Amino acid sequence: MGEDSSRRLPRWWFGGVCAAIAVTGTHPIDLIKVQLQTQSQADRKTVGEILKGIHERSGILGFYNGISASWFRQLTYTTTRFALYEAGKDYVDTQKVSSKMALATFAGIVGGIVGVPGDVVTVRLQNDVKLPEEKRPTSTFSTAFSASTKRRACPVSSAAQCRPFPGQSC
Repeated sequence: MGEDSSRRLPRWWFGGVCAAIAVTGTHPIDLIKVQLQTQSQADRKTVGEILKGIHERSGILGFYNGISASWFRQLTYTTTRFALYEAGKDYVDTQKVSSKMALATFAGIVGGIVGVPGDVVTVRLQNDVKLPEEKRPTSTFSTAFSASTKRRACPVSSAAQCRPFPGQSC
């Protein structure tokens, strides 16, 4: 065995791949959570009604609406976190817990920022299934564009706070 075989190379990309595999199993639960969170007060539905509605509209594959965006989000967010943490270990004293915590915090913040576009598109794709077929975006790109233009038109997060902007629908 050579000198290189004793040093193990980091496999940070496995974190992103494993996260994408994990989200495949948990995506239906996330889909239901998003639909529960985004329903209006007037049209409140139970979890059972949401499950039945998804299955009636799209069958079993309907529980995977937005999965490509979830994979994208996990691949970008998790891989960024792992890569920054691995690379950062060369620059901090890894014997100190506080240094490792600071590095993990930094990697998590940057990963979170990188993962936001994927998260926005995921929620939009999961929620757009409630729209009539003719009003749904036809592609992930149009969903992302729609989400980004609405965010620029109305930079506040709550629809109730958007009402003072005439002509804007957030």
